[in-house]
Amino acid sequence: MPAGLEHIKEFIKYITLNKRMSEHTAQAYVVDLEQFSAFITQSSSDRDETIRSKQIRTWIASMSKQGISGKSIHRKLSSLRSYYKYVNTFKNIENQPLAKISSPKLEKRIVKDIPALDLFNMFKNFPWDEQKDGKKDRLMLLMLYSCGLRLSELINIKIKDIDTAKNEIRVLGKRNKVRIIPLHDELLDAFKDADLNGSYLFERENGKAYYPMLVNRKVHRYLKLFSSAHKTNPHTLRHSFATHLLNNGANLMAIKDLLGHSSLAATQVYTKNNIEKLKQMHKLHPRNKA
Repeated sequence: MPAGLEHIKEFIKYITLNKRMSEHTAQAYVVDLEQFSAFITQSSSDRDETIRSKQIRTWIASMSKQGISGKSIHRKLSSLRSYYKYVNTFKNIENQPLAKISSPKLEKRIVKDIPALDLFNMFKNFPWDEQKDGKKDRLMLLMLYSCGLRLSELINIKIKDIDTAKNEIRVLGKRNKVRIIPLHDELLDAFKDADLNGSYLFERENGKAYYPMLVNRKVHRYLKLFSSAHKTNPHTLRHSFATHLLNNGANLMAIKDLLGHSSLAATQVYTKNNIEKLKQMHKLHPRNKA
C-alpha cells in the first residue's frame, strides 16, 4: 500500500457511520481510492515515496487517455480530496497533494424531461390491469413522477410511511434527512388499487424490497412504450417532476424542499434548463435566420 493510503478502510468506516453516507456512495469511494492506490503502486518506483501533485496529474492524464469522462474524473478527485481531508484531520498526515490540483470543468448539460403528455398517455391509456403486477408498477411510476423520489428513497419506503388520512408520505432521504411529501388523489386511488402487503411498499415475493436494477428495468420498459426520450430511467422521472412543477409556476424553494436538496444551488439547474430551452426556441425566430 502506497504511503499515505493505508487508512482507506478506516476512512470508509468513518464516512459510513459518521457522515451517514449510503452503501452505494461508500462503495463508490472504495472503488475510486483503490483505483488510485493501484495506479500509484504500478507507476511509482519507490513505494514509500510521499504522493505528489505530479503523480495525481499523471493519474488524471491516464484516465483521460482511457476515455473516462470528465464527470467521473471529477468524482474520483472529490473522493481523493475527502480522503486527504480525513487523514489530515484524524491521522496527523499533513501531505496535501491535491492543493494545486484543479478538477476538470464539466460540460453544462440540459436536463431533459419526459413530456407531460407522454406521461399522461402512459398512466391513462396503458392496460395496467392486463399486466402481471401492473397496478403496482403503475403506482411505482406515479410515486417517482408525482413525488420526485430518488431511486434509493423509493425502494426503502415502507407501508407504515404512508398516511392516507393526512394525504402525505414520509421519505427518508440522503444523510437520513426526513421529508414529508403530499399525495394527490390519483396516488391515493393507486394505493387502494395496488395489492400491497408486507413491510416495504414495493416488496418481492421473498419479503425483500425491490432492488435498483429491477426498478430500472420496469421504468425503462414502460417509458419506452410512450416516449422517445433518450433517457428513460427513474432519475428522469425525478427531473420531469421538478421541471413540470417549475413550468407550471411552482416556487423554486418549494421544489427544493420536495426534492430534498440540501441547497438551492442544486435546484437551480432546473431554471438554467428552462433558459437553455428558451435559447433554443429563440433560434427559430425569423430574424435569427436573416
